[in-house]
Amino acid sequence: MSRRTKRRAEPQAAGAGREAGAERTPRADERSASRPAAPTWGLGIQLALLVVVFAVVVLVAELAGAANLGVALGVGQIAFAIAVVYLLLRR
Repeated sequence: MSRRTKRRAEPQAAGAGREAGAERTPRADERSASRPAAPTWGLGIQLALLVVVFAVVVLVAELAGAANLGVALGVGQIAFAIAVVYLLLRR
C-alpha cells in the first residue's frame, strides 16, 4: 500500500464514529500554536524591497570596482533572484 493510500485509509478508520464526509480540520488556535504567524507584507512592499535590493547591490558592486556596468548589473540580478527566493519561501 502506498503512503498516499495509507493516509487516506487512516482517517476513515479513525473517524468511523463521525458523520460520513466530515473531516477534522484544525481549529484556529491549534494552527497558530503549531507555527508562528508570519507578518504579511503587501505586494507593493515586496516589489519595493526587490527594487531596493537590486539598486543597492548594483551600487555596491560599482563602488567595489566592478569591471563595467554590465558586471554590476549581473551581480544585481543574482541578488534580485536570491531576494525573490527568500520572499517565496517566507510564505
